[in-house]
Amino acid sequence: SWFAQNSGAVYEGGSLYWAEDDLESEILIYNAGRVSSERYTRYTKDDNGNDDFFRVYNTTVWLANIGVTGWGKRAEINGFEVSDFQNRAIFVLFTVWMNSVVINCRSSNAHHVPDPGSGYNEKLFNNGKSWSGFFTYDHLMKHILTNWAVSNCGGVARGLSPWVEGGDEDTGNSGFVTIPVNGLAPEVQLVSSGMTYDWDSLGGEEFVNESIFFAASGSDDIYSMQYQSNWEDSDGSWTNRVSATNTSTVMGPARAGYWWHLDSRPGKCEIRDGWKYPQQLCDKDDRHLGSMFTVVMPQVNQQGSAVLAMLDPNANARKTRQGSMTHFGLMGDSSVTTCTPPQTCGETTARSWDPDLTGPYNHEQYGGWYLAFDQGTPTHLSIQKIQLDDDTTMIQAMTLPPGTSSGDISIYAESKSRTYYFASATSLTEVRSNIDKYYYDEATNTLYWCVIAGYVNNDGSYAWIDRAAQGVSGFSREGLHVTATLSKNQLQINVKVNCATDITGAFCETKPSFLVPEMGCPDGQVMVAIDKCGLPCELLQEGCSTPPPTPSPTSAAPTSVEPTSGAPTTAPTPSCLICSDEATPWMITKNFECPTAPNWLINKKCNKDEIWINNKYCEQRCQAAGFGYHDISCCASAVELTE
Repeated sequence: SWFAQNSGAVYEGGSLYWAEDDLESEILIYNAGRVSSERYTRYTKDDNGNDDFFRVYNTTVWLANIGVTGWGKRAEINGFEVSDFQNRAIFVLFTVWMNSVVINCRSSNAHHVPDPGSGYNEKLFNNGKSWSGFFTYDHLMKHILTNWAVSNCGGVARGLSPWVEGGDEDTGNSGFVTIPVNGLAPEVQLVSSGMTYDWDSLGGEEFVNESIFFAASGSDDIYSMQYQSNWEDSDGSWTNRVSATNTSTVMGPARAGYWWHLDSRPGKCEIRDGWKYPQQLCDKDDRHLGSMFTVVMPQVNQQGSAVLAMLDPNANARKTRQGSMTHFGLMGDSSVTTCTPPQTCGETTARSWDPDLTGPYNHEQYGGWYLAFDQGTPTHLSIQKIQLDDDTTMIQAMTLPPGTSSGDISIYAESKSRTYYFASATSLTEVRSNIDKYYYDEATNTLYWCVIAGYVNNDGSYAWIDRAAQGVSGFSREGLHVTATLSKNQLQINVKVNCATDITGAFCETKPSFLVPEMGCPDGQVMVAIDKCGLPCELLQEGCSTPPPTPSPTSAAPTSVEPTSGAPTTAPTPSCLICSDEATPWMITKNFECPTAPNWLINKKCNKDEIWINNKYCEQRCQAAGFGYHDISCCASAVELTE
């Protein structure tokens, strides 16, 4: 049966109770927890009726379909060992601390369980293509994983080729970790530390790079999980990755392109492209992970936008593109087909009508999230269900239709029907240092605002929320923390634009340009990370301490000349190079010429983009800007050779 494959040996959550209208009965009723009423639900209470944790201690499970699963709202699983499971070792939802967990996938690496039974589900015990050690949910998780030990979970235990001679080819979509990519968009929800591996039983340390280590399950045409799933490996032990700065490792889908590429400096990021579901692994440093709903109003209850049904009554919100997100400083891509799951995105990442928006940030000095909407500028964008660390800065921006004035803009915070209106600032810098201001750049039609985990207090003031007083303190164990999400009633940030609208009334009729804000780096510096500027040499493998290498004599180089009064008897030392100044095909479509191209484009591309380097695009301009392709300066103009 389905239950034979998917039910857990240990289930946390649900309740036993007597029906309230049956005072004589001695029969307890059981509910597994997937209902909304607290009486019949997953909410564990103590003897005084206060919220409490469902606790599982020192439990061993073997020869089970799933070791532990559950829909309990809060649980602690402390001391749990699972061996020789059929389907999944761990598969739980909501707020859970899983500590001192031992996963022994197949005892002695024996990939065939003796006599499992003749039924379909029983035979799955010996199907090495189908089981997962840790199968996550899509969203609503607040998981802290500490002090796990893993053994006998490699290719030999699965009985698959090439680890086992003559074994089946691995055509499945399971891994030691499996992410359901066909679900709803995730929040910031999973942090781990203290993982240990029995390398001898796993085939060595290469196990964490193999295809079977990290996989994706489910339909691959869903935007949300494909591009926004995330994981913080706080000590690098889960991924066996050592950070030079002793910081956490942030994992995000490689398919999301630059969205999870936190830092472009050498050694700061890597891609585990051998995994079935490749991930980008980057140093977290002083960055944060944040999540929120961005809802084009009106809204359907507490969930997504009602506007999609106006556009297409049959559309699936998770499969239908709404727009995109791009980090400041990148060129981005305005195409509505820039990436469709499971395609890999570039500098711009596509998103669906699923309202969750999750990603990395630290916008105190530089950077921000640029939001674009395919239908145009929303007339009312509501930012809610905000999950951000306290005392951190997030900047968001979108482009408004040409002709929009400051008087057409209104931004305000709302808590329990109390409102607080943001004031207009004179610069983006002012917005970064003030939680209650916005800035409208009329030159580029770009609107900037700040998002925090805030609250409009009874006295009408606006500040970071008092988490203890409002019951949103987050979840912490073993020094790790998952930040709590504010409810819609606790905070909405409303961005409203007065404009002529389309037929839905939800978007401005005139569509704006797609223009990602520049990074705003000081002269001589370039974007080196999503939140940092630095010297161009910081992007080089050798860093800033070593002079750039001299070009190889065998490599092609531009023609060099030196004016002479006669033919030299020896080759002269060139004083300058004759350089071209050809624009890229993309620049031509934008009517950009090299001499007048924007500084942000020159600073970002020149000698830092492989295509530009190979084609010597804007050679003269790049050299003059200090980002040239050669050690010798370009000549001011072509010099004729004399005989």
